[in-house]
Amino acid sequence: MACKYNMKGESTAAKQKVEDVDDSAAVPTIRGELKAAFAAGDVSTRDFRMRQLLKFRDMLVAGRGPLLDALQQDLHKSHTEGWMMELNQLEHEAQEAIDSLDAWMRPERVGTNVVNVPGASYVHSDPLGVVLVIGAWNYPVLLSLAPVVGAIAAGNGVVLKLPSDKYSAATSAAIAELVGAWLDPRGARVVRGDRRATQAVLDARWDHIFFTGGKTVGRMVAKAAAEHLCPTSLELGGKSPCVVDKSCDVAVAARRICWGLFTNCGQTCVRPDYLLVDETVADAFLRALRAEIAAFYGPDASQSPYYGRVVNDRAFDRVAALVADARESGAAVHGGATDKATRYVEPTLVDYGSDAAAFEASALMADEIFGPVCPILRYASLDADALPIVAKREKPLCFYLFAGDAKVREKLQWATTSGAFVVNDVITHLGGSRRNSSLPFGGVGESGMGNYHGHYSFKTFSHQKAVLHKTPYLDLPARYPPYDSTKETMLAVLQHPRYGPDRLLSLVPPAVKKALGVAAAVYVAKKLAPAVLATESGLLLEYVKGRVAAHRR
Repeated sequence: MACKYNMKGESTAAKQKVEDVDDSAAVPTIRGELKAAFAAGDVSTRDFRMRQLLKFRDMLVAGRGPLLDALQQDLHKSHTEGWMMELNQLEHEAQEAIDSLDAWMRPERVGTNVVNVPGASYVHSDPLGVVLVIGAWNYPVLLSLAPVVGAIAAGNGVVLKLPSDKYSAATSAAIAELVGAWLDPRGARVVRGDRRATQAVLDARWDHIFFTGGKTVGRMVAKAAAEHLCPTSLELGGKSPCVVDKSCDVAVAARRICWGLFTNCGQTCVRPDYLLVDETVADAFLRALRAEIAAFYGPDASQSPYYGRVVNDRAFDRVAALVADARESGAAVHGGATDKATRYVEPTLVDYGSDAAAFEASALMADEIFGPVCPILRYASLDADALPIVAKREKPLCFYLFAGDAKVREKLQWATTSGAFVVNDVITHLGGSRRNSSLPFGGVGESGMGNYHGHYSFKTFSHQKAVLHKTPYLDLPARYPPYDSTKETMLAVLQHPRYGPDRLLSLVPPAVKKALGVAAAVYVAKKLAPAVLATESGLLLEYVKGRVAAHRR
């Protein structure tokens, strides 16, 4: 995948002139049209969902070139990185939804308690209605469109609020054009614009809001949603720590951490935001890390076609100020060169040595950096020096640990709280050349709420409806008044939390439980009239199968 940037970091493709667009006035109409389509049952059927997902997949194929060019224009993102970190992950998201749609839509059979026998219990995934997705500029294709896949699969109408043109104008324009050309407008629409458009969508009432971005706007989203008692998913960020233990493979740790630190010019919500390095391996690790920077981007990263740029002048000024503050603090700074004309910030390491006070008081540790700068602290004791720094901060989106010692890995997994815990790698729990959709992606506390990817996305945009099917037969008389000692005894036996039949059945091996079910069916066959036989036997078998399925889970 050839990169269309020359050695000066300038696009060799004709730059698309993108005019500012403001769709704020159209939001009520768009929402109303989607509401009407949903109420008519147009978008929640299995066939509509599948057609929309197939069109979505075709849209990605047809739009690959325009989207990759737009990512280059907005973020100086090479075609390879744009494909690997955004489009390919999105392709997997769409394909998994296509392959799994029938299984996801199928009601899940669960166990039924004895009091409800004969009966069958299910969990049915209901569409929520019309949902809002607010995308993010740092990975504007992936973070805008990935939640849309889950919303479509779950049978919802979806409005996508694209990132502001002040950040990723070319990509937003490309997505808007593709969605308009490929997806059925009864089920998916796009809103473009800056803060006015954002306020317009937040003023409207939705059945779910899915937001990716920073904490400041995240609080605004949560506040607006609360006015309508609207559920939200907030994919935020924060300062994800990375601990480099003395038992790690230093070379592997340096290579993988370097990739995570500087991919997308450090503008990644799950990047390692600061490093805590055991002092016994710190010198070797930092030498290896500096060597990897040179290996990835050459002696001058500004000349590399694979190194990104800070998104706009405002972001550049903020990151450049962080670098200046680090220099003034007396910390050892490796890198730090800047060029505002091209929004270039050199890959930068800031080594505070073992000065924990200076490290914690630095501007770099005040908030999420969102740029190619990384503060580093050397620690003597993991328990006394490193972990207290993590513990006193807000819960991060991810905790990264590089360690070969299994006891250290086990200890930190249980001793820390984070959206994810990753050992001996960074970022790959959610991305790379192949998505790991078996894992949910989401934060905890200030780093976010809710999760998505794969089946988790489908569940996020669905209501898990409880379904119980019963018949008019084999009614339990003890449930009805007037109550006497016989009924009370029967209820006490049936509903005892420790010795009742439900708990005892949960302890019975599945094979034995199945045999009991067959025996119960035979008994029912002998005792009940033929007209009742089929229904009751079927429900009894459903009950037993449900208990077996629940036991296996």
